Amino acid sequence: MKRILAIVLLFNLLLTLLGCEMSIDPNEGIIEGGLIRGNCVTEISDAEFELRMSFVAEAEKWLGANSLDGSHKPILTIYNNHTPLAQGYMVKETDKWCATFVSAIAISMDLTDIIPTECGCQRQIGLFDDLGCWEERDDYMPLPGDIIFYCTGNKLFGDCIGWSDHVGIVVGTRFGWIQVIEGNVNDTVTYRYIMVNDLSIRGFGIPNFSSKV
Repeated sequence: MKRILAIVLLFNLLLTLLGCEMSIDPNEGIIEGGLIRGNCVTEISDAEFELRMSFVAEAEKWLGANSLDGSHKPILTIYNNHTPLAQGYMVKETDKWCATFVSAIAISMDLTDIIPTECGCQRQIGLFDDLGCWEERDDYMPLPGDIIFYCTGNKLFGDCIGWSDHVGIVVGTRFGWIQVIEGNVNDTVTYRYIMVNDLSIRGFGIPNFSSKV
């Protein structure tokens, strides 16, 4: 079992390194107004799909922004200028900023009523839960625009219930792999590729995009 897990993790790392050549295009998965997720077709309206993809596209505008050269500072400014400011706390340049990135994109798209703003991952999970928009199942196959939370240190099989320490925005799901755009990955906004039901997946925030169209 350990050997199999090691192979899976190595393959996951390889996909991450080759991410620029392995991009998932959700448009390839559209069938008659539905979106392919694994072997299932989830029915969503064209308007909802367009909004989800606009949210993803807004996040992708920041690809390459990083804290090494300070190009991530406008992301922090968007978050810190928003009112009400979550916890009354202004994010500093030295803080972890993955949840700040997700929140800043929600602010930019005027979606804070369905994507609660926070600079802390675990608190953001609680806010999604309060909205009735939390998906605990780690094997859930997400749609573009869903929010994926991680507990990166989890090594246990079964439902991951650990403290969440990272978060990103789902770009697409295909063939059992999830493409995610995330802030603060090696100090940068970049893509990640991760298997459905990976041990590190804590769960998902499911924004109610349908309520906005």
